[in-house]
Amino acid sequence: MVAGAAAVVLATTVLSAPAQAITAQPSLLQARSTAMPFGSVQRYQQEFAGVPVFGGQIVKTLNRAGQVIATHGKTTAKTTGQFPASDAGAAAAAIGDVVKRTGLPSSGLRADAAKPYWYDATLGGARGESVAVPTYQVVVHGKQLEDKWTEVVDARSRQVLASWSETREAVNRDVCDANRTVVGGSNDSVRCGTSFKVDRAEGGAESSVADVNNVYTFFGQASDFYSKYVATDLTGLIGADYGDGTGKALRGTVRICVQGQCPYANAFWDGEQMAFGEGVTTDDITGHELTHGVTQQTSGLSGGQADSINEGLSDVFGKFIGITSNDPNDTGANRWLLGSGSSLGAIRNMKDPRSSKKAQPDMVNGPGWTTDNPDVHINDGVVNKTDYLITDGDTFNGQTVKGLGLDKSVQIWWGVENTLTPSATFKDVGAALNSSCSALAQAGTGGITADDCTQVANAVLATQLAQDPS
Repeated sequence: MVAGAAAVVLATTVLSAPAQAITAQPSLLQARSTAMPFGSVQRYQQEFAGVPVFGGQIVKTLNRAGQVIATHGKTTAKTTGQFPASDAGAAAAAIGDVVKRTGLPSSGLRADAAKPYWYDATLGGARGESVAVPTYQVVVHGKQLEDKWTEVVDARSRQVLASWSETREAVNRDVCDANRTVVGGSNDSVRCGTSFKVDRAEGGAESSVADVNNVYTFFGQASDFYSKYVATDLTGLIGADYGDGTGKALRGTVRICVQGQCPYANAFWDGEQMAFGEGVTTDDITGHELTHGVTQQTSGLSGGQADSINEGLSDVFGKFIGITSNDPNDTGANRWLLGSGSSLGAIRNMKDPRSSKKAQPDMVNGPGWTTDNPDVHINDGVVNKTDYLITDGDTFNGQTVKGLGLDKSVQIWWGVENTLTPSATFKDVGAALNSSCSALAQAGTGGITADDCTQVANAVLATQLAQDPS
């Protein structure tokens, strides 16, 4: 919730002091209003007794006249239990769970301060009664930079109820060269502008390091895409200012190594900036990672099915960025291959997810589908297939979809990005696609028509996004 947010009152009293034994009173606070081509999107955060409900959000789509034309999201029905007087033991429980899941020694782990949240697993698609329990979210860090998890700890029993990785595997641009330096387990160790000197700043001369120049170019192309297609200042939205004199900038550090792996065969968004292994610097991969930053600031998708949707949206916009930049790794036969031209090779096939390097499902509940799959990069194939169908069209799973083309597809997916809630499910993606298209068609935006929305609906049926995951 942003400071000074307006309140839409469900129950007039909003209490403070979450540590006290009190009767929780519900409220729905306006967290953000975002201008959209069809009007606006208004996001509301549910709270009980001043404590937010994780994933408890309502998102309203308004037309230009201010009328509500669609509503998305879920809230919890009630709470049970109370927050104790202190969060003592929550950090130890979180670290213990990471040790159990990863095998890492506890001596190499540290925990941030616990933050109180009400937690209702049904908001993320779990079956059962909608009841929120008091929990603490604790971020645990390991020695490696990519070792970063959020642990949801029951405030009373100290049992860990859920966990997820916080490392998302990213104008004013700052690009640094780690020159194969092994980085540690904190964001500080990879920061461009403090831990490493800026090798190429905005408007600066080319570097002698190809990866630096490539990332500088790709940052610019991603920024141009978000500005041109969805009127968003990427630097303003996700840039970081480390007090090094260059201001708020899109930042990336290339050619990093981690303990036991040099060159490092991956790239990721660490919540503040980009980090790249050597050669892992294609247009679509860079756009993918930067879009994790965008999602962090818009829908905030985290945990369960939402983690896979997060990956899918990053694939969608990463590929859009590559295609609109006319990158040869995103044209012709490479159009729907993610990662072509990188040191990793093509890692996912958005047109045919089942033929990806690691096979993915192409429909909810279809071959390869596993609800709440622990590998967040698997089920995102459903999102990728849906994007391909909406953009280029095809016949699939008994449905024929006439492609809308890239320009229209971008606008529809941008509506989805802004209307999902943190605990969204795949069924929510289907609903958001249909309502986003409908809002755009009603506003006459971008030439989108009612027939286009029929094609979107066909794509949703084809990939079975209208179904509840089994």
